[in-house]
Amino acid sequence: MREIVRAAAAAGLDFVILTDHDTNQAARDGLAGRHGGVLLVVGAEISPRARGHCLALGDVDVTGFRWMPDEYYLRKLRRDGADVYIAHPEGRIKPTFGINLKQWRVWESEHFDGIEIWSYMHDWIENLTPLNLPRLYLRPDLAIEGPDQRILHLWDRLNLRRRVAGIGALDAHAVTKFFGLFVAFKYEFLFRTILTHVLVDAWGLSPDEDAAELARALRAGRSFAAYDWLAPSEGFRFFTDRGVVGDRLALAGPVDLEVVLPRPAEIVLVHNGRKGPVAASSSARFPVGEGGVYRVEARLDGRPWIFSNPIFFA
Repeated sequence: MREIVRAAAAAGLDFVILTDHDTNQAARDGLAGRHGGVLLVVGAEISPRARGHCLALGDVDVTGFRWMPDEYYLRKLRRDGADVYIAHPEGRIKPTFGINLKQWRVWESEHFDGIEIWSYMHDWIENLTPLNLPRLYLRPDLAIEGPDQRILHLWDRLNLRRRVAGIGALDAHAVTKFFGLFVAFKYEFLFRTILTHVLVDAWGLSPDEDAAELARALRAGRSFAAYDWLAPSEGFRFFTDRGVVGDRLALAGPVDLEVVLPRPAEIVLVHNGRKGPVAASSSARFPVGEGGVYRVEARLDGRPWIFSNPIFFA
């Protein structure tokens, strides 16, 4: 645990959310809270056999879910007070590397708050083979292609029905074993790759207050996922004169959606899942007059960089 916190501090992170498989023992051991400048939040990854996984954030009992039906344990987690995020929803099956993660299928449920739209390790492993493993281990950046388009389309459809927050993730196990060889991705490296940036109203209060504010902002979609290895994304903003990313707003006439980037890139406005206007700049203004769900994607030199949560207009 100390290794994780040290790596997070070295990478300049404000918080880390730890989700070990089927346990939140770290919280029971008193490790949740602030360690220097890093807030450690402890949740758990619920990993039932032969079904998809989800992340449970909150001080709840996460044992005994291995054989429960998906909807049952989602209801129980929410009833117990957990925030729930669907992990690696597209699944991953690569027998060569001993990976068999089931696809999430219970999308009609109302009992989850968000989904992982982009995971570093799952992106890295997508096109991995025994032949290209040495090259992609030495140059992991070459394997990063961006969120699975199927997941983005699914996410857009879900947001047409209700707010479903999108988050970035690492699935950081630090060491993965392939063919008896240990391929190490150190935490400090991973903490500089795909990150979830969260817009909070207050920070630096008590650890409990900061954790609560972080959870509230994540649920509300006040965040964006970014591949900071390409370039730092701090300073990205997506807003109107009446609200910011994650907000639900009444559309009482034409409104300008504004985007600000820390450096010039290709900016794409996505409306109800359909890609629309494109701008190549460090800022853009998109006038819109139609209700719906609007989010932003940014690409740097043609490579995926930033994926925002939506702003909703009714």
